[in-house]
Amino acid sequence: MWLIILCSRSVPAQQEKEHNTLEMYYDENDLVVTPTRYPKSISRIAENVTIITAEDIKAVNAHTLIDVLNTVTGVQVVIRGGPVSVSSVIIQGSAERHVLVMIDGVSLNLHSEGFADIGAIPVQNIERIEIVKGPASSVWGSSLGGVINIITKSPDDTRKFGGTASASIGGRNTGDYRAEISGKANSLGYYLSGSGLVSDGLVAHNSVHSGSVYTKLQLAATEKADLAFTLSYNSGTRGMGETPASNSTFDHDFAYFFSTLSLDYLLTNDLSLDLSLRVATLDNKFLKDQLSTGIRLSETNTSDTDFGGSAKLTWTQKLHQLLVGIDFDFGRLKSFEFTNGRQHIDKWALFANDTITLGKFSITPGLRYDYTSTSGDFLSPSLGATYVATESTILRAYVARGFTSPPLTFTSGEGFSFMPNPNLKMETVWSYAAGFETAALRYLWLKTMFFQHDMNDVLSNEPLPGGLFTYVNKGKQRRRGVETEVKTMPVYNTSLLAGYSFVDARDRVTGEEINAAPKYTFDMGVQYDDKKSFRGTLKGHYIRWHFEPPDTGRFNAMTWDLNLAKKVFIDDSKTVELFFSSHNIFNSAQYSSHFRNPGRWFEGGVRFDF
Repeated sequence: MWLIILCSRSVPAQQEKEHNTLEMYYDENDLVVTPTRYPKSISRIAENVTIITAEDIKAVNAHTLIDVLNTVTGVQVVIRGGPVSVSSVIIQGSAERHVLVMIDGVSLNLHSEGFADIGAIPVQNIERIEIVKGPASSVWGSSLGGVINIITKSPDDTRKFGGTASASIGGRNTGDYRAEISGKANSLGYYLSGSGLVSDGLVAHNSVHSGSVYTKLQLAATEKADLAFTLSYNSGTRGMGETPASNSTFDHDFAYFFSTLSLDYLLTNDLSLDLSLRVATLDNKFLKDQLSTGIRLSETNTSDTDFGGSAKLTWTQKLHQLLVGIDFDFGRLKSFEFTNGRQHIDKWALFANDTITLGKFSITPGLRYDYTSTSGDFLSPSLGATYVATESTILRAYVARGFTSPPLTFTSGEGFSFMPNPNLKMETVWSYAAGFETAALRYLWLKTMFFQHDMNDVLSNEPLPGGLFTYVNKGKQRRRGVETEVKTMPVYNTSLLAGYSFVDARDRVTGEEINAAPKYTFDMGVQYDDKKSFRGTLKGHYIRWHFEPPDTGRFNAMTWDLNLAKKVFIDDSKTVELFFSSHNIFNSAQYSSHFRNPGRWFEGGVRFDF
């Protein structure tokens, strides 16, 4: 959110006016940063974007990023247990490694496997999440499937001191304890938060004990210069489940740290400069024990370290919003699975994009050149267009070329039955999307996007002599489909919502459907909010995976969650709120592999705002 605040002073009045006309079907008068790395009005965004606010997160009593993303249309979460379980995310049927997950501009994707561990990301300090569905390589680099950009809370500059404390307890001794304080003293703003999450495990061998701390400091150094500093540490230990068939249990210890330092400087009324540095360390230990005896069978330790930075220059005129910039990252991965115990990946990139405003039309060209030390270079162009047909209807179209770099394990790792392939190339895609968003129908908001992603050089398993296998670039796939979201305007404080996503994922050579791809997803819900003291949310989620032959997963019923909150004390500066959640009300089975989803469970707690 700090990026929005720092940059919003240069947003043209025309965009502010257009955004005001869309207030009827957007909950907050916010601008969107992720598609072009500077704030833009909704009416000028060609990409398929979903925005999740802090209020949305509070409404579902979310624990980690899993709970937030699980009911987003077009986003599929591979859940392997309860809160803080090791889980990953895909977008429109992409692979897990194709989705870039960032927080404060820091990538959380592991160098080893390529995906981000969303189950280890707490949500207390999140102000908003912006999700770009489809390749965003012309802006962010390696992100063939999409981007999940987490923007953290900023200091509260309206008072010197304030905050929130909450505690909840539920089934299997699941407890979530949080506290945060925020304020501003003279020119220095501060935000501090801490949390702890524990559970005996909602499924077999799925216990967790984790904690996190986060801080953000903002300094208005001069009238033209603003500094921001963030620091985050999150660690824990958790069970990853068990497989009786192989007499094995799995555990995971993690410790994630990152920090950023940024400067926003207003060179002129039309020209701003942003400089940032970042460092991250992601330490993981994976343990495999024998289920019957507890004997340790294997232990794998990895340590991802990344140091990087960015510089961007933004020039804002009546008809243009032009941005040019550079990114660089130096990544190191330590693990005994690599020759000499370590591997590295160095990256740098040049990028530029512009938003050209011509009355009701806007055109957004983008171009980025990426170089990597492991997989060569890549050029990512993109072109988007929007047309504001009426003040409540927007038409969108977008075409882009994208890529994802292969994980270091695939190119340099060694395993019991796996051989690395140092000659792997980037997976690439040409993506096309078009759709509309409208509130022209009375009391109804409707958004529909059609998409097609044509992938080349897809990584596939190839068997080797002696029972070994390796990865090669030989696949050609096409993922195409449609997303539709519907939401009614509040009537007697009540809104209905629904979402549908259909993905047809096929091999472009054989025409066969891709195995383990999400076929279609349904989301339904009812929301009540009197804006005073009581709110409630009932949401249902269903995802149908394509498995051939049938896998051990189950997806025959929709899962429903009920979340309620009631303020029992309110005055000018303090509120006390009680909240309650019933998860998986009908005890439905909804999982894609042998790691079963949690059954019905309850939790309740209290939240104190001061």
